[in-house]
Amino acid sequence: MGMCCLKGDYSGLDNEISLYDKTLPKIPSTCRRIKDLTESEKNQLIALFECFDTSKEGTLGSNEIKDGLTTFGKSPSNKSVQRILKQMHLSQAPVNRVEFKGFALGIISRRSLLYDFLYDGYDTREEMEKEIRDEEKRGRGWGRFGV
Repeated sequence: MGMCCLKGDYSGLDNEISLYDKTLPKIPSTCRRIKDLTESEKNQLIALFECFDTSKEGTLGSNEIKDGLTTFGKSPSNKSVQRILKQMHLSQAPVNRVEFKGFALGIISRRSLLYDFLYDGYDTREEMEKEIRDEEKRGRGWGRFGV
């Protein structure tokens, strides 16, 4: 079983990541797959996932994503949260839930809406909604975010 099948058992990890001090993992731009990460980088991503996974079920729902982003001072709209769920959902996860693998790939690829909220500085739903409208006007739908 891969990391995506963990059910909230994150014991023994270096918890260097915390939503409360707003520390994010630093993932090298050369990484494109989970297996490209060092053990420390994987542990940082798992710890970040655990911070979002307040239910400790091993998957994230819309409330956990929204609450996690809010802790970082972001104000995602419900539409943005639904797009994040759609982008990161993998077939193995229950509907409307994101498992670790989808979460990690969204961060590593730098092409997800979650990555943009966390790393590129969108602070409000208005900024994100403007980006969505601009992409749709260009006829690219949600273009660069892969949806």
